[in-house]
Amino acid sequence: MKLLKGLILVFLSFVISTTNYAQDIHFSQFHLSPLTTNPALTGAYEGTFRIGGIYRDQWGSILENQFRTPAVYLDAPIVRGIGKNDWLGAGVYVLNDRAGSAALTNLTAMVSLSYHLALGKKANTYFSVGGQGGLVQKRIDQTKLTFQDQFVDGVLNPNMVSGDFNGIETNVSYPDFQVGGVLSSYITSKFNVYIGMSAFHLTEPDDPFLVDSKLPARLLVHGGMEIDMSNRVTLSPRVLFQTQTAAREIMPQLSVGYHLNPERTYTFNIGGGYRVGDAAIAMLGLDLKGFRFGAAYDINISDLTSATNYRGGFELALSYTAKVYKNPIVKPVLFCPRF
Repeated sequence: MKLLKGLILVFLSFVISTTNYAQDIHFSQFHLSPLTTNPALTGAYEGTFRIGGIYRDQWGSILENQFRTPAVYLDAPIVRGIGKNDWLGAGVYVLNDRAGSAALTNLTAMVSLSYHLALGKKANTYFSVGGQGGLVQKRIDQTKLTFQDQFVDGVLNPNMVSGDFNGIETNVSYPDFQVGGVLSSYITSKFNVYIGMSAFHLTEPDDPFLVDSKLPARLLVHGGMEIDMSNRVTLSPRVLFQTQTAAREIMPQLSVGYHLNPERTYTFNIGGGYRVGDAAIAMLGLDLKGFRFGAAYDINISDLTSATNYRGGFELALSYTAKVYKNPIVKPVLFCPRF
């Protein structure tokens, strides 16, 4: 009970805090993008392999070239039976963010490894640790930008290269690394709780596109609960907090799941959230056996509402968890008749 009380206190402390927005790429449906949330979530599920993707489109109401972020991932628990109930997970994700009129693109490819350690005699509590490493490539299309020195007698000469780009790189790449941990506990068969922490950009790599050329580290904390209210209804509160230099983000959420059949293989999900100081979030989802679909829409309520008319961004997420198990081989038994 001490562990449960501690996790609940941490969970509530993040819900009641106040904040700004974060600088890095973020998803409203962070629970449907596990590998971009915490490397320790790699292979943290029951199944053979999992494949999924998420797409975010933001600020289309006020920008001609809005922010678009697709990401895909694949992970699996690759080695089981380590110790008694431990296992090893591995995965990979690719993200391609495109933003603004200069078509600033961020192509990130990461490989993940995780270890899941069972705790306690009943093995109903797990501590997971994970790490990621990969390559980030950023590029700006300078042909989509115009500067004052490209105008001759007030007329734009699109073939003239601006002097503002002298000595400035338009295509850079660098390695990047992140780590994370998650503690999850199945208190009863109808109630489990989890909390995790992850750190991104551990080496603070050089990024020439930034003012001080250093990509600052980002710290993320997330947590939640899964509560069976009845045989049909599941309650899922969760929260995400992240900070990067002076920017912060807090996003509490609550989802309700309704099982459409007794086997719980068909579930309808509805919920909402709030990105403090920025947006209210509406969410819908559907679980169909191994498939999981989610959709979210951000309703902008920040100081930009005069321009956005409350329109923010939308997300679509889809994943599939396969469960491929061998059927047991039963040798035939021959009974010898007695005479």
